Amino acid sequence: MRGAAAQRVVVSVGASGIGAATTARFLEEDARFAVPDRSDKAPQRIRTALPALDLALHADIADAESVRAAFEQIDRVKGEFDVLINNAGISLLHPSLEITPETWREVIDVTLIGIFLIGQAATRRMLVGNGGAP
Repeated sequence: MRGAAAQRVVVSVGASGIGAATTARFLEEDARFAVPDRSDKAPQRIRTALPALDLALHADIADAESVRAAFEQIDRVKGEFDVLINNAGISLLHPSLEITPETWREVIDVTLIGIFLIGQAATRRMLVGNGGAP
């Protein structure tokens, strides 16, 4: 991650676990950040832990309208951005026979649909600006 200074970064579900560690590491390089997370409490928790963070917000990444609203807020606060770390995912620590169809649907919604929606929203913006890599 060397050379990330002044990079404008979005980390999906970046307020906990691997996402929070990634966010902290990029902040060490003076990158500028936005972190959408599906947990209601995550934005305040990550802002407390990483006060240099530019923007942390709640967004249900499996919901197209919520993703649209989150990226509109990112647009207002951050403008263009360079890097997307599409980190969203749910892991289940239950025996497979105990997983309900509703729980499995949530995993699919976040891990597949959420990644798709965030990626699409980010790509649209990166194509207009100078972000991303060909």
